[in-house]
Amino acid sequence: MKRRICVLTLTALLFLGLSIAQALAAGSVTYLGKTTWTATINDSTQAGQVGATFTITGGVSKVGDEFYLFQGYVTPSGDGPFIISGSGVLIGNTLFFTLTESQRHTDTWRDGGVMHVEIDKTSQGGTFYDIGHDFDTKSTSRAFDQRYTAGTLTLAGAPIPLGANLAPQQLLLLN
Repeated sequence: MKRRICVLTLTALLFLGLSIAQALAAGSVTYLGKTTWTATINDSTQAGQVGATFTITGGVSKVGDEFYLFQGYVTPSGDGPFIISGSGVLIGNTLFFTLTESQRHTDTWRDGGVMHVEIDKTSQGGTFYDIGHDFDTKSTSRAFDQRYTAGTLTLAGAPIPLGANLAPQQLLLLN
């Protein structure tokens, strides 16, 4: 009798463990890949910025259904990295992201802001605008500078499989 209870208990625990593992796997975030975009500024409150280009490198993960995450950076020559992260939603054929951003310049300036990005699912190009506050830590006035920048994004790296329902094993085949 004791042996039967022990076997039933072990079987129940095994079944429970497998059920929990399946639930966790089904609810996990799927990394879709890393790519780059060339950003071109076409509007700015900062003098000399219109026409400037830079490269955004980032990774996109699918949280589930139409929900996504983005983590990325820009590494300007001779300055601190510009870090970008946030979340988005795929509505129709457009992936909308709201991203926070920060940069610790190599001088005394510190920047922070919010960026709105729209990426076309097919071309994976799009548009962005950025609203930010910049602060000079050595300024005697302790005042913030405000900025606005807008532009276009052109896919420069490998496309991301947006909207795909890929298992992690299938993603390995994409590399």
